[in-house]
Amino acid sequence: LLSGASEGEVLSLASAVEEGSHHPLAQAILARAKTSNPLPLTAQDRRALAGSGVEGLVSGRKIQVLAPKSVAENSLATETLAQITDWESSGKTVVVVLQEENAIGLIAMQDRLRDDAAEALQKLKALGVSAVMLTGDNPRAAKTIADRLGIDFRAGLLPADKVSAVTALNALKPVAMVGDGINDAP
Repeated sequence: LLSGASEGEVLSLASAVEEGSHHPLAQAILARAKTSNPLPLTAQDRRALAGSGVEGLVSGRKIQVLAPKSVAENSLATETLAQITDWESSGKTVVVVLQEENAIGLIAMQDRLRDDAAEALQKLKALGVSAVMLTGDNPRAAKTIADRLGIDFRAGLLPADKVSAVTALNALKPVAMVGDGINDAP
């Protein structure tokens, strides 16, 4: 928590601007908000910011939920940047919640791998199938997940970057792409 905001306030504001989104991070924030019963708020003028996050107006105040890379570095304290780095290095994805351009909180989330994911990828590898994770997530979290799965990765990608990567890989050999359909292509 930053700027004296409470956990409930940060979660309420974030969930208000994430409402209606099908993005996995939005779904995680909304699920947490539902279980912790923060004050329900409504956002107007919500819009997705490709590769960055989402924003909207809550009670006339601009609220943003952004990837740390989309927040001006000089607007985050050294301790906050260190916390973000620590969480990302442990495989978490972090978003910064801002109110009127001021950071008021951080939310850290972590993907849970299916128990059989690494084994399935090993079986594919034994069949000669290579796997590469293309993600918009931060490189530290992506590396943690990719290392657990034993696959290559490319991180920090925008949807158009993913299309370029798939096109380049397809020029080398046949490619199949699997995604959640949210930020997979422009």
